[in-house]
Amino acid sequence: MVNSFTPTTQTVDIRPIPRATTFAIDKGGVGKTSCSANVAGQAASAGYKTLIIDLDPVGSLHSDLGYPKNSGTELFDALRKGNPLPIFEGIRPNLDVVVGGEELRDLQGILFSRGQSAIEGFASMLSLSLGAIADPYDLIVIDTPPGDPWITEGALCVSSALVIPTRSDDGSLDAVENTAHKFMRARHFNPDLRLAGALLFGIGSMSRRIARQTRERLDEMLGDAAPVFNTRIRYQETAAIDARRQGKLIHELSPAVQEAVKDRLLALQRGESPDDANGLLATNVGELAKEYTALTQEVLTRLTEIEEEISNG
Repeated sequence: MVNSFTPTTQTVDIRPIPRATTFAIDKGGVGKTSCSANVAGQAASAGYKTLIIDLDPVGSLHSDLGYPKNSGTELFDALRKGNPLPIFEGIRPNLDVVVGGEELRDLQGILFSRGQSAIEGFASMLSLSLGAIADPYDLIVIDTPPGDPWITEGALCVSSALVIPTRSDDGSLDAVENTAHKFMRARHFNPDLRLAGALLFGIGSMSRRIARQTRERLDEMLGDAAPVFNTRIRYQETAAIDARRQGKLIHELSPAVQEAVKDRLLALQRGESPDDANGLLATNVGELAKEYTALTQEVLTRLTEIEEEISNG
C-alpha cells in the first residue's frame, strides 16, 4: 500500500495542467517510452489533438517517432527563461512533439544557483512553460526518465494523471512502489493528481499465470489508489527493433510487416530465396497493435473518469 506523505510549506507557484498524463517508473527498460509514444500516436490517429513531451535527457523518443536526435537546447532555453515550450508541429496528423535531450540535466545546476529545490523549481518552470501552450490539446503525454528523479517528480506536480508501466520481475515491482511514493509527494503541490493505473508490459502472450500473479501483487501494493489496466502489452522484441529502426509506431508498422511477409512467400513460390524484406524482422505485429489500441482506449476512459472525480469534488 502506498505510504502517506507529510507536506511541507509550499513556496513556489505550481499550477497543474488539465489533460497532462505522465508515464513514469524508477527503472529503465520497462516500456515507458514505447507506451508513451504509442498511446499518443493512437490517440492522435483517433482524432485527439495530442502533444507528447520528451523530458528524458536521453531523448530516445526520437527513435519511436522517427525525427532526428536533439540536444534539447530549445527546451532547456524555454524552461530557463520561462518561455512557451518549443513545439515540433505535425510529426503525425494531430500529433505534436516537444523534443528533449541531454541539456535538460543542466537545469538542476541553474535551480541550485537560484536557491531553489530542483523538484519544486522544475515543476514551477514546467507549469509556466507548458501552461502557455496547453489549451489546444485534448491530451498531453509526458515521457520521463528512469533516473533524474527531480524531473519525474516535477512532471507529476503539473500533471492530472500518472501511468506506471512495469514488467513482472521483482526489481520492476519495487520501482513501482518507489514511483508511487513520488506520486504521494507530488500531491502536496497538486492535490488533483490521480494514479490512472499500472500497466503490465513485456509479458509473454501465453504467460497468464505470471500476469495474474503480477496483477495480484500490484493490487496489493497500490490498493484502491489505482486500477491495473486490463490490457497488457506482450513481449515482442522483433517488433520493437523494427519500429525504432523504421521510426514508426506499432500500428504504422503493421501494414509494412504484412507486405514483407507476402513478398517472402511470393519469392518462395517462384523458387527464389526471400530477401530481407526491407530489413524487417517481425512476421506479425497485428495483435501488438491491437493491444496498444486497447490500452489507449483504457487510458482515455480513465482520464475521463479522473476529470469527473475532480469536477465532482
